[in-house]
Amino acid sequence: MRLPCAKPLAFIVTGLSFLKPGLTNIQFDNMALIATALVLGSGFNLSRISRMWLEDKVVSTLSFFLSDAKFSVPELQLLYAKRIQQVYDIQPGYFCIDDTMKHHSKFCKWIHGVFVLFDHALGTNLKATCIVFLYYSDGSLIKFPIAFRIYYQETSKMLWQRGKKRQYKTKYDLATQMLEWALKMGFPKSIVLADSWFCMGPFIKDLKRLELSYIIEVKSNYTVRVASKKPKLTPKGRLAKKQYDQVALPEFFNSLCSVVKYGFAADQKTGKVQKVLYHTKIKTLRMNSIVGKHRVVESIDPTKQTTKYLLTDQLTWEAGKILTTYNNRWVIEEFFRNAKQLTDMEGVTIRSEQGVATALCLVSWIDFLLHFENYKQSTAGILPKESLTIPSIVRRAQYENLQAVIERVKREEGFLQKWLAVEEQNIFKQRKQTKELVLLEEPQDHPSKQAA
Repeated sequence: MRLPCAKPLAFIVTGLSFLKPGLTNIQFDNMALIATALVLGSGFNLSRISRMWLEDKVVSTLSFFLSDAKFSVPELQLLYAKRIQQVYDIQPGYFCIDDTMKHHSKFCKWIHGVFVLFDHALGTNLKATCIVFLYYSDGSLIKFPIAFRIYYQETSKMLWQRGKKRQYKTKYDLATQMLEWALKMGFPKSIVLADSWFCMGPFIKDLKRLELSYIIEVKSNYTVRVASKKPKLTPKGRLAKKQYDQVALPEFFNSLCSVVKYGFAADQKTGKVQKVLYHTKIKTLRMNSIVGKHRVVESIDPTKQTTKYLLTDQLTWEAGKILTTYNNRWVIEEFFRNAKQLTDMEGVTIRSEQGVATALCLVSWIDFLLHFENYKQSTAGILPKESLTIPSIVRRAQYENLQAVIERVKREEGFLQKWLAVEEQNIFKQRKQTKELVLLEEPQDHPSKQAA
C-alpha cells in the first residue's frame, strides 16, 4: 500500500513552472500531479496515479491529458532548453549519447513507436521502443538530459503506424540531429562521448563538421592503415595509389611493446594496497573506414580480461586523460537506471504519439529537477556539501510527503475517511462467475433430395 499524495511537491511545481507559457492552468496542474505521483512511487500507471491522488483525477482525465490535450511537445522542449540555461552557468563539458529500449508486452501493436528489435543486453528479439538520448554533464554536479529521439525501423509490420510513413534515420543520424539542435539552442560545444554503436565514418564526419571533439569506443573488428613494406603496383606495373596494408586493431596493438598501467594508488592510512585497473597502449594512427588521424587507446582490464578500444581526435592526450574523460559517459547509464527504476519509464503504456513523447519528456524533466535539487543543496552556503544520490533526493521527497500526510490526517478528518474509502474499494476483486453452457439452437433436419 502506497501513501497518498498529500499535495504537489513544492520543488516539482516550482521546477516545472517554465512550462506555463505552453500549457493552460489545468494542463499545468495535471502535469505537476503526474510528476509528483511518479516521484512518490506510483509508477507510470494511470490507475495508481489516480488512486494516490484519492481519485481526484480519474484515469480517463489523465489519459486524455497525455494523449489528446492541445499542446505542443516541441514547444515544451524549447521552454525546457531555455530553463536549463537560466538556472545553470553551463560551461563546455560532455555530450553523452546512447540509446535504450523501453520494453513492452501487452497491447504493443497499438502503442506508438513499438518495433520488434534485437536487445544486445538480453541477446534476443523483443517488442520495444528504442529511444536515443543526448545527455549533458559538466563532470561534477550539473547533469541533465537535453533531448531524445524515437528510433523508427526502416520497415515494420507493427499496426501502430496507422498508415503513417516516417523517414527512416539511423541512430547516429538522430544523434547528429540532437547535437545540431543543442548547439542551435545555445549549449556550449562539448566533448562527445559515445559507445561503439555510434563509431561510424559518417558520424565522425558530422562531428568534425560541427567542430566537436569526441571520444568514442571502437569495435575490435575495425582495421588500421599500416604503410606497406613493399611498394604496391597496379596490374599494369605502375605505382598504386594505396600504399598501405590493413591490419586488425588487436593485431596492430599486439605489435606494440610499451604498456602503461593505471589504477588506484596505495593508501598508507587505510592500509589499502595499490590496485591496477587498466593496462594501456596508445598510438596515433589512421583507421581504414574513418577519415583523419586519431589517437587510439587499447585498455585491458586485468581482472575481467576484457579489452576496450577508445578513439579520439585529441592527438596530444595521454591514455590516462582519455580514460578519465570517457568515464564521464557513465552518467547516461545512471540516467537510464533512474528513469526505469524511479520513474518507471518502461511502465508507460500510453498509445498515442503525443502521449509517448510527453511521458518521455516528463521522465527527462524529473531527472533535471532531481539533479537541480542536489545541485542547490550541494552549493548552498559558504562551504560546499557532499553530493547525494538521486534515490536519496527521492526518499527525501517521500519523507516530506509522509509528514504532509500526517498533518492532513491530524487536521482534516475527511482526508482520512477518503483515503480509507479509496483503499477499501481496491481490496477485493471478485472473480467472474462461471456461466452455465446452454443449448442455443438445435440442428434442423432437412429431407434429402432423392435422385430422379
